[in-house]
Amino acid sequence: MKTLLLNFINDIRKNIFKLIAAFILAFGVWVVVSINVFPTIERPITGIGIEAQPTDFMVQNNLEIVSGIGNSANITIEGKRYDISDLRAADFYANIDLSSVRSAGTYTLPLNVLAKTDRDCTITETEPLAVTITIDEIITKEFPVTATAPDISLPAEFYAGEINPSIDTISITGSSNVLNSIAKVEARSTFHGELSESHRTNSEIYLYGSNGTRILPDGLTLSTDNISVDILIYKQKELTLKFSVTNYPNNFDISSLKYEIQPSSIVVASPDESIDNLSELNIGTIDINDIELSKTSFIPITLPDGYKNLSGNNVARIMWDNDTYGKLDFTVNRDNITITNIPDNFDVSLVTKEITVTAVGPSEDIANLSPDSFNITVNLLGVTLRAGTQDVSISVQIRGSNQTCWVTGEYTVSINASAE
Repeated sequence: MKTLLLNFINDIRKNIFKLIAAFILAFGVWVVVSINVFPTIERPITGIGIEAQPTDFMVQNNLEIVSGIGNSANITIEGKRYDISDLRAADFYANIDLSSVRSAGTYTLPLNVLAKTDRDCTITETEPLAVTITIDEIITKEFPVTATAPDISLPAEFYAGEINPSIDTISITGSSNVLNSIAKVEARSTFHGELSESHRTNSEIYLYGSNGTRILPDGLTLSTDNISVDILIYKQKELTLKFSVTNYPNNFDISSLKYEIQPSSIVVASPDESIDNLSELNIGTIDINDIELSKTSFIPITLPDGYKNLSGNNVARIMWDNDTYGKLDFTVNRDNITITNIPDNFDVSLVTKEITVTAVGPSEDIANLSPDSFNITVNLLGVTLRAGTQDVSISVQIRGSNQTCWVTGEYTVSINASAE
């Protein structure tokens, strides 16, 4: 082995000039091959994705690119074949400098393309040289939601009441210009057909401008696209109006009062079938003492919660048929005044000697009355008596049964009480 090594070294020494000449020849061949086999070339690279990083200013002011960034860049590169022959679009990136963007608008900005690799290449052409982009202010705005159901039908005896969305408001994110042009958000029921009871349906969301033009939601983000619509269905019926008279004497013939109610009836909508068994609607009471000759009485028409007055009449007018009625004053002597329920520990006497009362009724009936036709009672039950003179309320009633006249007004007398 040692002999072989020594022989090899001796051969190198003997042929050193041949080896140097071989090396120089190999180097020359390499230079020639590099020039002819691996020349400097140009080649296109297409489909380089364009990037644009929003600045802090844009983020703070809700500025976003809404169009123009979707295209790709194409370049031509130059370099040695062995350096650039296998380069692809992924080895480069194209970006737009957004530092000049200070507000919404359209901008044409230069496109910068750089290599991600350390290969020796030169970008000789770039297409496009600049990119036109649109910057918009992207905001979120809340809108009230209204609900409609244009394609429902109802049987004759039913009425469609409130149509309510399942949510009151919706948030929409998008261009400030678009959002500021939205005047109405409608949840439109997708139900088609006849309804005879309340129903919840799905809906489609419609956006409208102030002039009623529909705005398509392209580029907008809605906080929800699932809004239900509640359609309230009522059963309707026409009910005759009536009222009650109160505080009339027990011996008064209430049927003798003649009057006309306007309106005589109203159409009422009920949320359930409770209205099926009603034919009349009692709207309230009138105190007989409030009935005045030649004057109309008024009763507000109110309905329970959940019911609707479809006729729209809020007040009923009671027009008394009192053309033949009259009013007379009668002075009643103390002999017709009775004191009842006197406490055992008091002695009570009348101070008032006579009292004037007013009676109302048909003229021919009231003409037949006299001071003796009145029964006046001072009922001390529940009255706190004290020694001395005091005023107490009295009740005045016309004697007899089935009376057609009545006493109007409130009256008092003076009594004197002394302890026994």
